[in-house]
Amino acid sequence: MTDLNPSFSEEAHAQKVRNGALAAIATQAVRVGTQAGSVVVLSRLLTPVDFGIYAMASPILAFAVLFQDLGLGHATVQKDSLSQTDLSSLFWVNLSVGTMLALALIAISPLVGLFYNEPKLAALTAGMSLTLLLSGADVQHLSLLTRQMRFWTLAALESAAAVAGFVAAIVIASVYHNYWAILAGSLVSGIILASGAWLTSGWRPSRPGSIRQARGMLTFGLGVTGFNFAEFISRNADSVLIGKLCGAASLGAYNRAYRLLLFPLQQVTNPMIRVMLPTLSSLTQDPDRYRQSFRRAVFPALLAVAPGVAFMISSADILVTTLLGGQWAEVTPIFVGLSIAGLLQTMNSPASWLFLSQGRTREYMWWGFFSAGTSLVSFLCGLPFGPVGVATAYSVSECLRTPILWWVIGRNGPVGHADVARVILPHLAAAIASIVGASFLHHWLTGHSSGTLVTLAACCSLSYALAVLVLSLFPAGRREIKRYSSLGLARTRAGVSLASN
Repeated sequence: MTDLNPSFSEEAHAQKVRNGALAAIATQAVRVGTQAGSVVVLSRLLTPVDFGIYAMASPILAFAVLFQDLGLGHATVQKDSLSQTDLSSLFWVNLSVGTMLALALIAISPLVGLFYNEPKLAALTAGMSLTLLLSGADVQHLSLLTRQMRFWTLAALESAAAVAGFVAAIVIASVYHNYWAILAGSLVSGIILASGAWLTSGWRPSRPGSIRQARGMLTFGLGVTGFNFAEFISRNADSVLIGKLCGAASLGAYNRAYRLLLFPLQQVTNPMIRVMLPTLSSLTQDPDRYRQSFRRAVFPALLAVAPGVAFMISSADILVTTLLGGQWAEVTPIFVGLSIAGLLQTMNSPASWLFLSQGRTREYMWWGFFSAGTSLVSFLCGLPFGPVGVATAYSVSECLRTPILWWVIGRNGPVGHADVARVILPHLAAAIASIVGASFLHHWLTGHSSGTLVTLAACCSLSYALAVLVLSLFPAGRREIKRYSSLGLARTRAGVSLASN
C-alpha cells in the first residue's frame, strides 16, 4: 500500500534534499535542452506566423489550466497528515474540473477565432482541450511522488516526457510544416507524463468522501489559484495586446524572445519549488534549520542561473542570430528589453518557497494581484512603441516591484529582512559584475574579429568566473563556496578510495 505520510530521519531527510537538488538539475538540463532545441529547430521549420497563431491561442489554454489544478497539488505536498479520503477527493475534483474546462474550451473555440479574426484558431483551441484532460488525471499522482520526495522518479518521468514531446514536434513539423506540430509535442509529452505517474506512484483513487473534510486544503489551494490567476494576467496580457494590435508576425518575434530568455529561466527556477516545499514545510517549527536550508538552497540555484542570464544579456546581439538564424534579427532588441526582467525574476524566484512553505497563501495571492496590476500598466505604457516598448516597460516594472516583494516576505516568518539581504544581494552584485565584464570582453573580441562561437564561449565562461569571484567577497558566499568545495573534495576522495579497492 502506498505510504501517504512518509517520515524520514534527519540524515535521510538531508539526503533526500540533496537528491532532490541533483534530480532537479538533471531534469531541467534535459527540459531546457529540449526547449532550446525546440526553439532553434522549430524556428527553422516553421514561420513567424505559425508561432504567432499558436501564441494567440496559448493564453486561453493557460487560463483554463489555472482552474484545473486549483492549487491542490501544492496543498497535498504541504499538508501535515494526508488520508486516502483526502487524496481521492482532491483527485476527483481535479479530474472533474479538467473535464468541464476541456468542454468549455471546445465551446468557446469559435469565439477565439472571431476575436483575432483568424479562422485557424478555432480548431487549434479545440485541440488544446485534450491537454486539460491529461493534466487533470495526473496532478495528485505527481504531487504524491513529490510528498514522498521521490525526486529521481519524477526526474525520469519529466525527462522522458520532454524528450518524447521534442521528438514528436520535430517529426510533425518536418512533415507538415505548420503550427499543429507544437500542439502534437505537448500532447505526446502529457501522455508520457500522466501514464508514468500512474504507474510509478502506486496509488489509485477510491470513492471520494465529503469535500468538507478537505476544506483546509481547498482554502490553501484557493490562495495558490488566486496567485496563479494573477500571474496568468502578467504572463499573457502582453501577448494578447501585441497579437491584437500589432499582428501575428510581431507577436511571433516577441514570443521567440520570451521563449528564448524567460521560459528557460522558469524551467530552471520553478521546479525548485518541488524540492523546497516539502523540505521547508517540515522545518517551520525550527527557525534556525529553516533559515539554513533556505540559504543553502538559494546559493546553488542562483549561482547556476544568474551568471547565465548575465551572459545572455551581454552577448544578445550575436546569441539571438546564432540560435535562431539571421531572419530573426528583429528579436534581438526585444530580447534585450526583456533581459532585466529575466535577471530579477531569477533573483525573486525563492520568494515563492517562503510564501508556500509557511502557508501564507493569502499574502501570496494578494502579491500576485499587485504584480499583475503593475505589469498590465507597464504593458499599456510600452504598447505604443511596439514589442520592444512592451518588453522594456516590463523590465522597468520588475525593477520597481523587486524591493517591495522582499520587504513583504521579510515581515513575517523565520526569514527576515536581514536574512534576505545576506542571501540575495551578493548574487545581484555578482550578476551585475558578470554583465559588465562579459560585455567588455564581447566588444573586445568582436573588435579583434574572433569567431562567434569563440566569443560566446569566452563570455559565458567569464560570466560564471566573475560571479564566483564576487560571491567570494561576501562572508555568506565564502562560507557556501567553502562548504561545496569540501563536499566535492570528500566525494572525490571517496571515489578514489573506492577505485583503489
